[in-house]
Amino acid sequence: MSAQQLDVKKSWRAIRRYRLIVAAVAAVGLLGGVGYGLLVPPLHTATSLVVLPPPPAADQEKAEGTQSIETQVFIAESEPVLKSAGQNLSPALSTKVVRDRVKVTAVTTDVIKIDAKGTTAAQSMRLANAVAEVYLVFITTDQVLPGDLGKKTGARVLEQATTARDGNLAVHLGIWGLLGALIGAVAGSIGVLAKARGDRRLRLRDEIADAVGLPVLASVSSYRATDVSDWTYLLEHYAPTAVEAWSLRKTLHHLGLDVKGGSTPLSLTVISFAGDDKALPLGPQLAALATSIGISTSIVVDTHQEPPGKVALDIHLVVVDRDAPHLAGTTRTTHTIVALSAGMVTAEELARLAVAAAADDRSIDGLVVTDPDPSDRTIGRVSQSNRRSGSRLPTLLTGTTARRTK
Repeated sequence: MSAQQLDVKKSWRAIRRYRLIVAAVAAVGLLGGVGYGLLVPPLHTATSLVVLPPPPAADQEKAEGTQSIETQVFIAESEPVLKSAGQNLSPALSTKVVRDRVKVTAVTTDVIKIDAKGTTAAQSMRLANAVAEVYLVFITTDQVLPGDLGKKTGARVLEQATTARDGNLAVHLGIWGLLGALIGAVAGSIGVLAKARGDRRLRLRDEIADAVGLPVLASVSSYRATDVSDWTYLLEHYAPTAVEAWSLRKTLHHLGLDVKGGSTPLSLTVISFAGDDKALPLGPQLAALATSIGISTSIVVDTHQEPPGKVALDIHLVVVDRDAPHLAGTTRTTHTIVALSAGMVTAEELARLAVAAAADDRSIDGLVVTDPDPSDRTIGRVSQSNRRSGSRLPTLLTGTTARRTK
C-alpha cells in the first residue's frame, strides 16, 4: 500500500511539474474537439406519430395476431420502408444513413413513434414524415408483407412532425470540445508520466540528501543572472526576502561563518555543477548577505579575488563537470558545501562529486537546494532511518517565495 501511495504522489508531482505541457495538449484536444464538432454538425430530432385503430369486434378472431405492435414497429424499420423514405427526400439519403437516423418505438399498443434525425430541423421533419407516409403506404396497399398484415390495420398519421428539437450548435461544440480536452489531458498526463518514469534527476530534498547521506542546510530561490550587469546588480543590490535571508543566515551560522571581527580568516567553497545555472549565484548571494550583516567578504573565482585585501570570509566558487568532477588543484577552505537546484542533478552525478571530494581528502558539510519543487514537503535534514520509524510532521516550505530580481 505504501508503495502504491508513493507512486501516486510521484505521479501527481510529475503532472504538476509538467502541467503546462498537459495544459497545452488539453488545449490541442479542445481545439480538435471543436473542429470535429464543426465537421460533424449537431443533429436535429423530429417526431411523427402513427395510430393503429383496433380491429373491428366482429372480426376479432380473424384479426387475431395481425395487430401486434411489435410487428408494426418491425415493418416501419424494415429496409423497403427506410429505402423508399430516403429516396423521397431531396437530396436523397442512403438506406444506411436513414437506418442510423430513424428510430421507431411503440408508445402504446396502438401508437408508434417515429424519431428521425437530420443535419437541419427541416431535414429531420421531412425524414420523420417521409417514413410515416411510406409506412402507411406499405400497410394500406397490396404490398407483399409477411402475414399480409397491411390491409387490416386501418392506420393513419396521428401527428406529423412539424418541429425539431436539440441541434444546439453551442452545446454540440461544448460537448465535443470538453471531450477533446479530456482526451488531450489524459494523453498529456500519460506522456508526462512516461517521461518522468525515465527521469532520474533528483527533485525532493530527502532524495537529494539520501543520495550522498548529507543534510540539506537550506533552500533558497535562485537569482537569475545571465550577463555581467546581472552579476553586478546581484553583488551591489541583492535584497533577499525575509524567508530567503533567514535560510542563508542559518547556513552561515550552521557552518560557523557568521563571526564578526574574528582573528582567524574563514573560508567557504561553494561547489556547483556545470550547466546548473540556478545554483551558480548561491555563492554571491551568501557573500552579499554576509556583507549586509557586517561580515567583510570576498569572492574568489579561479584564484582571482575581488576585492583584494584581508577580509573575514572568503567564498570560493568552484564549478565541476557532471561526468568527471575534479577538485584537485582548488584551494582548500574551512568549509565546503554543494549548491544544486531541484531537478538538475542525478544521484550518480552527486555521488561522483562526493567520491571526488573524498579522494581529495575534503569533506562536504552539507547541501543547499535552489528553487525547490513547489510540491516538495520534505526537508532533507532527517536521516532515512529516522524517517521510516518516525511519524510524519507538517513541514514549512522554505525558499519558495517569489522575488523580483530588478
